Amino acid sequence: MTRRYTSSRIAVVVSFLVLFPPTAQSDEADQQMGVAREMVRVLEAYAVYKMGQYDLAFERYQALAEAGSQQGMYNLANMYAAGQGVEQSDDKAFEWYLKAAEAGDRLSMAEVARAYAGGIGTEPDPARADYWQAKVADGP
Repeated sequence: MTRRYTSSRIAVVVSFLVLFPPTAQSDEADQQMGVAREMVRVLEAYAVYKMGQYDLAFERYQALAEAGSQQGMYNLANMYAAGQGVEQSDDKAFEWYLKAAEAGDRLSMAEVARAYAGGIGTEPDPARADYWQAKVADGP
């Protein structure tokens, strides 16, 4: 039997861990708690996005992006690209895709390659497009 985990179930579990952390924590546990907190914030931003509250979702993704979250950067770039919750801007979308790509986000690497190939939000640069496409193809 296959068990399905919905985002709401995951959010409940992660929220519980954030609210009631173990009392004795090592550096690794502290790091895991930071990841869990970021996951909760990403899920909250995604929930308001899916409800069509783009202004609020944009604010949440922006806060995540500015705090260094790759997922926040990628989703913020997507919102700039689509003009959801913010004025559409290929330049700003490219800026955030590039930051996320440089931080290691593979989806953003593909977007950066596409942007350089087509001159979307940046000057066309086939060599840079090839570089980023190769990084995507190299795998994890």
